[in-house]
Amino acid sequence: MKRTLLHIIGLLGAMTCCAQQFVFSSIDTSDGLSDNFVLHILQLHDGRIAATTLHHIDLWDGHTFQSIQKEKESSQLLKGYRGAYHVYADKDNRLWVKDYKKLWCYDAHLHPIADCLPDSADDVYVDDRGEVFFVRQDTTNLLLDLQTLRDKQYRFYANGDVVCYDGKKKLYTVQAHLDSTAITSLVIADTLRQRFYQLIDQKLCLEFDTKTRRWTEIFRANQLHTIAQTDAHTAYIVSRDGMWRIDLDSRKAETIEQVMMADGSYISSSRLNTIYTDRDGTVWLGSYDHGMLKGVRNNGQLAVDNGPLTVEEKQHPISMEQLWGILTGIACGILFVFLGYLWHRRKKTHLEKTEKEEAQAPVATPTTPIDHELINRATTFVEQNLTTPNYTVERLAQDLCMDRTGLYKKMTSMLGKTPTAFIRSIRVQHAVKLIQTGTLTMTEVAEQSGFSSASYMAKCFQEDLGKNPSELRENQP
Repeated sequence: MKRTLLHIIGLLGAMTCCAQQFVFSSIDTSDGLSDNFVLHILQLHDGRIAATTLHHIDLWDGHTFQSIQKEKESSQLLKGYRGAYHVYADKDNRLWVKDYKKLWCYDAHLHPIADCLPDSADDVYVDDRGEVFFVRQDTTNLLLDLQTLRDKQYRFYANGDVVCYDGKKKLYTVQAHLDSTAITSLVIADTLRQRFYQLIDQKLCLEFDTKTRRWTEIFRANQLHTIAQTDAHTAYIVSRDGMWRIDLDSRKAETIEQVMMADGSYISSSRLNTIYTDRDGTVWLGSYDHGMLKGVRNNGQLAVDNGPLTVEEKQHPISMEQLWGILTGIACGILFVFLGYLWHRRKKTHLEKTEKEEAQAPVATPTTPIDHELINRATTFVEQNLTTPNYTVERLAQDLCMDRTGLYKKMTSMLGKTPTAFIRSIRVQHAVKLIQTGTLTMTEVAEQSGFSSASYMAKCFQEDLGKNPSELRENQP
């Protein structure tokens, strides 16, 4: 414990001394933003900044906001799109908002546009130039993204293919080696290097070099939300667990624990939800509870909290004022870590209590037809996270682009079981298959099925199957 504390103090000291390239100022509900939970940020072609929140679209002209509520009734069916939340801005300053099988379109004044999708298309994409492309999806290999670079069009598909076109002429196809067929994608272009950076299924970051026609894996982590290039050599990825800095030359990644605010305070990067760089080079961050954060340049690097001192920096003498500032930063950092620990512990206890109550709730009688596509997607996400013991209902709801309450109501009405029971049943089924192989111990089966312990797995077996794992193994032929 003592060694860990000293390590934390040393790390915080190094973080305090780092050079800062950007400090951030907050633009939130007190400035007219509709909600401090910001999902997505981008820039319209007329220069205004568009922010989407849970239920609104907000346009910021630098002084005031114009907002509109995103009504379900104004959406259009988008049969070909099965990915996550995505927003585009075209050259006519129209906003296109895509969510799973739904499409909203707004003009430059935020008036909803009805019937914006022609009958011949079931999906739409907008490239970085603002050109709109309506497509008819091939259900055997979905188009996930479309971008234009140096007058050539690049189409990114679910099987990992990138197909390059010059006008209507197909030039070549290069396939990335994916773990499985992709569902969702986010692509940004590096015009200087003539490369693309792609986030696949929120867990894999790939690079495609158009000059060498080669794919390269850059980074893997869970719940990767958005990626933005901030300068010629650096990109940042915002994830559920925090932010990452990617050196585009070496392809090395490092974690960013906090970002610095203009008042000298820090915000944990785990509170960030999206990142965007506008045409002026300004970095924008969207957060869960602090609204939009606008970056202001300050001596050359993104305002982050980590990065070890160089030898030259360590040899410079430190004044008493600097020393006092360092000690104050260390004390604040320790307090921040301690409060964060208490918050996470309280949240974990609350989630465990909620899921226990849900699991013990009386089984409801199904009242609505089963949405097989939703259940199949939910099953896939759970199976992909079987070895993740803390894959909670919240994580599943986020993967499905739903809120926890909505998922609870939908599953109980369709299946007569709660999301907690749904996740547990898939883990139990997987554990049964592993036990039947007869090659693993019960502890190994529990670990590979996502149970926190063999004893908890036995309890779930008893509740779901009416027998414990040992009985199942003994009764094998």
